[in-house]
Amino acid sequence: MNKPYYSVLVSQTTTNLGFALYTMSVTLFLFNMTESIAITSLITFVSIIARMFGSATLPLFSNKMEFRSLLILSQIIQLLFLTSLLFLFSQTYSSITLFFSFAIIAIVSFFNGWFSPLKSTLIKSIVPAGQRVQANSLLSTVDQTFQFVGWTFGGLLLAFLGKELVLGITLFLVLISLISFSLLKAKHNSNIQVNHNNESSLKGLVNTWSYLFKNPKLRVLIIMDLIESWAGMIWISAISLAFVKEALHRGEAWWGYINGAYYLGTMIGGFIIYRLSKKFQGNLLLYMFLGAILYGALTFVYGFISNPILALLVVIFMGPAYILRDLAQETIFQNELDEHTLSKIMSARSTLVQFIFMLSILAVGTIAEVFSARLVYISAGVLLLTSALYGSYQLLFKNKRIKNQENLHY
Repeated sequence: MNKPYYSVLVSQTTTNLGFALYTMSVTLFLFNMTESIAITSLITFVSIIARMFGSATLPLFSNKMEFRSLLILSQIIQLLFLTSLLFLFSQTYSSITLFFSFAIIAIVSFFNGWFSPLKSTLIKSIVPAGQRVQANSLLSTVDQTFQFVGWTFGGLLLAFLGKELVLGITLFLVLISLISFSLLKAKHNSNIQVNHNNESSLKGLVNTWSYLFKNPKLRVLIIMDLIESWAGMIWISAISLAFVKEALHRGEAWWGYINGAYYLGTMIGGFIIYRLSKKFQGNLLLYMFLGAILYGALTFVYGFISNPILALLVVIFMGPAYILRDLAQETIFQNELDEHTLSKIMSARSTLVQFIFMLSILAVGTIAEVFSARLVYISAGVLLLTSALYGSYQLLFKNKRIKNQENLHY
């Protein structure tokens, strides 16, 4: 891999590790200040909405600025507002303090919504097509490892250092990410900017959403994403905890073991794909559907399990299946689109996925409350399998049949 790639690797790792610590710090701060679970739970809701708007409006800015500059700008703004949180941490409870806390959370999340679409575009720009599976898998493995460390030991850091020092660590990590992007010199096609200068921002935004559903392959992938987003609620803390208590008859410790097992599985999966990247590179669609079907089947089976040891094993195997599906799909997007279109499509995709996920959060609590947490996982497994079978039919079997008919014609 080249030097620009490692700049992106360092930036993604430090950003995501920092945001794991930031989320825990601000959650502890608001809970201690308000002593309200309801108010504290709004952090996730506000973050998702703000990140969704950030992703949705990214094409308006990507028409005017190069991708590297947008990333640097977003990180500078996040750094400034995260710094202002240090001041709020010393304040006592008041409606003004609460308002500014959520305003900062919203602004930080808005600009954080730019990161993933722009990161994918930069990877396409700096990594040759034949190495993208390897590049994406290494990014995923390192990222999952550090997020595992962050979420696992973040509580200990908060207990021993306090929320102010932990937020200070976040600021340091974001600063490292900013420096890494500043040193990045990615290759950009100057014609991209010229070709889009005459296109209005609003027209460009409309064209992005139109293109998303006109391209047959992308349309199928997006529909799969939308179906799978409804199943994304299985890892919401409240649902996974309820399942551990109701189905596995274990306490909070096993809740932590289950979460850790999933991260461990994703790390193992990323490492395997990294080692076998050349084999995966030529059969991306096939391996994407293999991962999707395995992930759906394992989720469905998980819903019926009562043995905690068996549940741990199933969750560990879920990780590689999910990573295989996710990395293959991201590489397909990178290979199919040019850099400028890719940033817009990835931002539109992120917006749709986050919107559906937000709706699923509102719906899943009712399902778990009225029926059981088991039904949530069983239903999610059915949705995931439906998505995988739909995509397999549309992009593998249907396309193959059309090509065979065309060959017979000739």
